[in-house]
Amino acid sequence: MKFTSFKQFRVAVRNYGIKNRCVMKFRPNNSKRCKAFCKKGYPFYLWALLMAIDRNKIQIKSGCLKHECTKDHKSRNVSVQWIAHNYLEQFRADLSWKVARINQAVRSNQSVGIRRLTVWRAKAIATRLLEGDEEDQMKMLYDYRLELLRTHPGSTIMFRCIIGMFQVMYVCLSPLRDGFLGSCRCIISLDGCFLKIFYRGQLLATVGIDANDCIYPITWVMVDKENYANWKWFLELLTADLEINNSHHWAFTSNRQKVSTST
Repeated sequence: MKFTSFKQFRVAVRNYGIKNRCVMKFRPNNSKRCKAFCKKGYPFYLWALLMAIDRNKIQIKSGCLKHECTKDHKSRNVSVQWIAHNYLEQFRADLSWKVARINQAVRSNQSVGIRRLTVWRAKAIATRLLEGDEEDQMKMLYDYRLELLRTHPGSTIMFRCIIGMFQVMYVCLSPLRDGFLGSCRCIISLDGCFLKIFYRGQLLATVGIDANDCIYPITWVMVDKENYANWKWFLELLTADLEINNSHHWAFTSNRQKVSTST
């Protein structure tokens, strides 16, 4: 058999070991050769080396596929990474897949015992693979800002950082702003909610009421915490975007207070 890399060879051997409930080890394992053998030291082994003609290919040169060892009920090859990648399509179909059901599926399919913590970590990895890594996404905030400005000319997207550390992001898209000023009542509701993400924080938002008495989003801001300074910064940008110079005909509500729309 031929492989494109030693990594692909090791993955194939580990999958073979998981299927046959044998723990595989690799030694020596370098850029020129790799030996796979059974952890219990029984006859099974495989030697894989770089091909002499095509140096980009790995080929199994010799081996013994005979097993005389007993089956293992625990396998370290059934790792969090293996579970996350092997059951990725199931996670894609149901991202709310319960940890207990995942544990049961792995035990039934692979006939090995795994810990609940292993399953929980595998689910976290699968979630990052499907939804994206939050740390990588935070690094692309400035690219996200430029893309919003390109697709929504005239928008206001601002950041506030302290000593190079991100704290606040304000977003006011021009289509939403123009639509609110052109067709909505002069009623603005303010509220906030907690963000259940890795970096925590809170989302503050302002919404209006359209002609059908439905919620109309205006602006929102992501902050590290809800306090006077963040609300002040948010509302100053909001008044500038909506050009509120005289607030005598504006109505502001907070915390989902009921508003009569008949006036």
